[in-house]
Amino acid sequence: MPFRAVLALLLLSLCACKPPEGSHPKAIIGALLIDGAGGPPLSNSVVVVSDDRIRAAGARSNVEIPAEADKIDGSAKFVVPLLVDICDSAAPPGLIHPANPEEARAQVAELAARKVGAIHFGQTDRATVEAALEAARAAGIPVTGHVSTQAGARLLVDNGASSLVGMIRDTEELDAAFVARLRDLRIVIAPALANAGSSLEVARRNTRRLFQAGVPLAVASEGGDPIHEAELLVEAGVPPLDAIVAATHNGAMALGQLEQRGTIEAGKRADLLLLSANPGEDIRNLRRVVLRMVAGEWVR
Repeated sequence: MPFRAVLALLLLSLCACKPPEGSHPKAIIGALLIDGAGGPPLSNSVVVVSDDRIRAAGARSNVEIPAEADKIDGSAKFVVPLLVDICDSAAPPGLIHPANPEEARAQVAELAARKVGAIHFGQTDRATVEAALEAARAAGIPVTGHVSTQAGARLLVDNGASSLVGMIRDTEELDAAFVARLRDLRIVIAPALANAGSSLEVARRNTRRLFQAGVPLAVASEGGDPIHEAELLVEAGVPPLDAIVAATHNGAMALGQLEQRGTIEAGKRADLLLLSANPGEDIRNLRRVVLRMVAGEWVR
């Protein structure tokens, strides 16, 4: 066989054996792990990442560290999931403003054709709400309702909204049966407290009441700062560790993405923060970012 042919075959075999780009694993070793699922913080942890996935996460004594992994010293550091903002814009792509049932059906049909992930809808009259949510159900698109009143929240939930942005601010006499329904249906509510305006104190108190009743909370910045929303949850009376669950696990649950992200566990996408101070003690420490990972890659 000619020398050039032999050389070409040798190079081809070497290329075939080379691992794909981005497959080199990473291991964060020794950090305190706050997994986002609500479990107790785990000291001296190991998180192993390969490609864009978490391959293992747990106690250092139980997790094998690949010999070839890039090893990141997590000593005196804290690892948490990347925050999930369920409404990160004041005008999300799925927002509709129908004036009547016919417009509601037409706008939902347009969004369905564009394959949006969720419809955002503020309460209007009953007939329009019913038409919009019926069309969304038929199209298989979840609806996030934007609320400020108890009647509006009830109307949206009665018609199938799967999550709510905003907090009830027109009354502090929350209907116990409605609150129990929110809890039992696992309707996630993101209070969006930064946008509560002059009704902030009422919104805070109702946020605390819903949390104490077991209604799952999340964060929605509506174009603002999701960490500030987590801070406002704590100011409203939500413990820091529960605010982290709200800002990670519950946000992913509200978006129907919990199988992919929102917690640090094997199989999930590797989206996480490495922090220099403990957010479980002070939620403001979510700002103390040492490293940020998105889909398995360190980013600025």
